[in-house]
Amino acid sequence: MHLYGLIIGIAIIIGISYFEKHQSIIPKEKLAFFEIGTIVSAIIGARAYHVIDQWSFYSQNLYLIPQTWNGGLGIFGAFLGAFVFIALFVNHKSYLMLLDSITPILPLSQAIGRFGNYINGENPIWWPEAIGNLLLFLLIKKYPYDPTAKYFIGYGLIRLLTEFWREDTWVISTVKTGQIISIILIIVGILLLKYGQTKNRHS
Repeated sequence: MHLYGLIIGIAIIIGISYFEKHQSIIPKEKLAFFEIGTIVSAIIGARAYHVIDQWSFYSQNLYLIPQTWNGGLGIFGAFLGAFVFIALFVNHKSYLMLLDSITPILPLSQAIGRFGNYINGENPIWWPEAIGNLLLFLLIKKYPYDPTAKYFIGYGLIRLLTEFWREDTWVISTVKTGQIISIILIIVGILLLKYGQTKNRHS
């Protein structure tokens, strides 16, 4: 097995183990389907994001599109794929609760996954993002309330900053797509945090 794929596999296993211990929404008989569906949706979304980003290359090398083991997964695409699948799987009342069972472990899984970028010899920006993710993981672990809001804000800030040093990122006109999405994540996180505080005040 390619080392990159092994590292990504380890990150996924850690995420699944945490989720299974902390979620109480998905019935046991549906758990495997939910996990597989979320992972597959995330991988498809991540690959689609990367392929669209590098379409000038992949349009001339269509046979390389399925070869995810060689790298090329966009985390923002993974978010979109996974979050859409989750939204289709559960009702809106359970959606945020379910995300709260997933997001606390995401920074650790992402930090581990970034070592896969190192193995692949990709842009060295992997290491400050890995460190940032580890710090975010520790922060959410120490202050566990509203984890999804904190994750969106924290990871949004990490990517907003690291995108300045990325040379291979998706650009629309002169604006980096990653920074636009990062700002959206931060705004959504702030709104969720405010919602959580308001909910606590009225509970």
